Amino acid sequence: MTGLRSGTMRWRCRGPAATFSTLAYRVLKTGLAGYDVGTMSSSQPSDRRGAILRALISHYVRSGEPVGSKTLVDEYNLNVSSATVRNELSWLEEEGFISQPHTSAGRIPTDLGYRFFVDTVGSDPKLSPAERMQVESFFGEPRFELEDALRHTAALLSNLTDHAAVVFAPALDRSVVRHVELVSLSTERAMVVVVTDTGRVENHVVSLGAMPDEVQLDQTAELLNRMLVGQPLDEAAKTIVDGIERLPLELRSVASAVAAVLAQSLSMHEAERVFLEGTSNIVDEQKFADLETVRQVIGALEHRRLLLEVLAESLAVGSVSIRIGSENAAAEMRSCTVITAPYGALGHPVGSLGIVGPTRMDYKRTIAAVNAVSVNLGRMLGQLGV
Repeated sequence: MTGLRSGTMRWRCRGPAATFSTLAYRVLKTGLAGYDVGTMSSSQPSDRRGAILRALISHYVRSGEPVGSKTLVDEYNLNVSSATVRNELSWLEEEGFISQPHTSAGRIPTDLGYRFFVDTVGSDPKLSPAERMQVESFFGEPRFELEDALRHTAALLSNLTDHAAVVFAPALDRSVVRHVELVSLSTERAMVVVVTDTGRVENHVVSLGAMPDEVQLDQTAELLNRMLVGQPLDEAAKTIVDGIERLPLELRSVASAVAAVLAQSLSMHEAERVFLEGTSNIVDEQKFADLETVRQVIGALEHRRLLLEVLAESLAVGSVSIRIGSENAAAEMRSCTVITAPYGALGHPVGSLGIVGPTRMDYKRTIAAVNAVSVNLGRMLGQLGV
């Protein structure tokens, strides 16, 4: 592994999501809005200091309690005395890798300490055999409704990590129309059924001033199929509007109503394309500083536009991204770690997913879960032809 001053490190993970960005160190050169570069250290720990820091972080993540030198000497094979550990802890504190919440307490990691831990902890993080089986079993089940699959994927990721999980699906509306059906419901209403190539089925009720007879309804459906089959779903409404003058006059009112309901559906999907699960984990894990911080994080999670920005950035980068605490541009997220990854078939990202949790987390396990779920979701989409 190269030195931490380099701009990027690559962790060898299976699948398309394999590049881990060392954002904190690139910040020194490029800057990031809202990032406190004053907390960054110009020095890097020696091998011995790095080993002590990793031991401290591992213990703190498990216990949640400040860690003292005696604990490190007693429980970790550091091959140094307590006095040496104390001296090295003092250096790590001076350089901003750890802090001491109280003069009589041990030390806890800072955002910079966690960043060092993430960038030096090792390559190819893996799930346990039981967790791998859980992921493979989930994605081995047949799933015909894409939105339902993505919602359950968010729940799976939350269950694996014990953090809040999100799945962003900007490409849902890129699905292609496979079939359109019109079904009479009453004298004034009909149902529009649209089936796409991804297995997505949309049902919409349209209100009509005067219901056409069954023959006209079937004719309208036949003409709509000629216009829309093979066209992107997000362009269906515009395609109908652009071609409506080519339809018989008596069929135009039904076609116009179908176009209106499809346009409304597209607008609704824009707001619903973030699938969020596991917000209760934010409250249950008690790893944040206080209740106000918990409220702030939950508020940020409910702010869909903020989540869209975080996840869309991962999609643009095309790699696994790990933002720790103050590395997050949004002030509401600076008590959190956000780990995201793109997903897509054959290495072509179509969406992104990730977790939001406290900076005190099991990074290896969480990174492994995010990577495994993104890779398997991409394979599933490939099988669906997305």
